[in-house]
Amino acid sequence: MTPQEARARADAVMELHEGGASDEAFAEVERLLAELATGHDLSDLVLRESLFTARFERAVLLTEREDLDAAADAYALAAQTPVDLEDPDQRHEIALAALNHGICLDALGDHAGAAEVYAAIVARLGDADDPVTADQVARARVNHAAALLALDRLEEAASVAGEVIEALDPSDVLDAEQHAMALRVRAEALAASGHREEAIATLSRAVRVTREDPGARVQRAAAAREQGLALAELGRSVEAVEVLDAALADAETEQDPEVHDILEEIRAERERLAGR
Repeated sequence: MTPQEARARADAVMELHEGGASDEAFAEVERLLAELATGHDLSDLVLRESLFTARFERAVLLTEREDLDAAADAYALAAQTPVDLEDPDQRHEIALAALNHGICLDALGDHAGAAEVYAAIVARLGDADDPVTADQVARARVNHAAALLALDRLEEAASVAGEVIEALDPSDVLDAEQHAMALRVRAEALAASGHREEAIATLSRAVRVTREDPGARVQRAAAAREQGLALAELGRSVEAVEVLDAALADAETEQDPEVHDILEEIRAERERLAGR
């Protein structure tokens, strides 16, 4: 099979997948990968790109079939495809495959395995300066902190999340969502280890996060809800109501349904605290 033939067949798999013919796409990608398994010169860029595309598509198809064990292995294999890490396009493809590997492991409850994958992404690609890879590395850092939290490695979780907070700019639309997520992970780790006041102070920093990004607005609202709940648990109901009221006013014109769901929870908690 020539590199050009491999590319055409990988493109055909994507077209089948995008057209909703998932079963046909899966059968074709299995055939393609079987033919690419041996006897091909992976020094050829086109062939390597075709191999990565086929491996990644197979992983996505397995994810859609909810076969997460197989999907995790497939993403790991895609991430092992030989690439030139000096090329931003190849670099961010490998980062995405590895990130999805970790996400699958987390979903399967293998937080230790996921933490190792996320740490490896940061070690390998942490210095990447292109925006796409940098975003994936930031996501890996936050996911690493969350995996450590799930393992009750609270001090490590707080530390990793703190590094993300300091590295990302809350006013930058590209950084804001992950910055806010890191605030929430660090606050949860601090609260679980008995540092409740520091946890509340950490959550209060979410008001600095830009509202330009929808994902950041979700995280900002969630942080306000968690801050209000934390204050209420300490018996500081007046402060809790103030925080919740500010969050409701902040999102008065919000149209995003995910944010609306959080706002409904905030309203319910606010009414409970106010004794209505």
